[in-house]
Amino acid sequence: MTLEQINNLQRIKIFNALADEKRINIIRILSQEGNRPRCTDIGRSLGISKSNGSYHLKILSDAQLVTIEREGVTKYVSLNNETFKKYLPGFLATL
Repeated sequence: MTLEQINNLQRIKIFNALADEKRINIIRILSQEGNRPRCTDIGRSLGISKSNGSYHLKILSDAQLVTIEREGVTKYVSLNNETFKKYLPGFLATL
């Protein structure tokens, strides 16, 4: 597989991940947060269940738009700024 094909597959994952209003809202929350919120905090902010929040965060993580870090039993979420810089420069400023 060529680098171009790999980049195209990544773009497809990114745009599929961003094709949902809840996931756009998660990105918006993360871009406005100064720290790493817990996964449960994001779900509460959007008024969605824990399982629904996990589902959306997994899709964003698979597209490398967010990073999920576990500390004990708590999971923290942050934006993967490198992906945004490479594939979506300026996108976060539009939120």
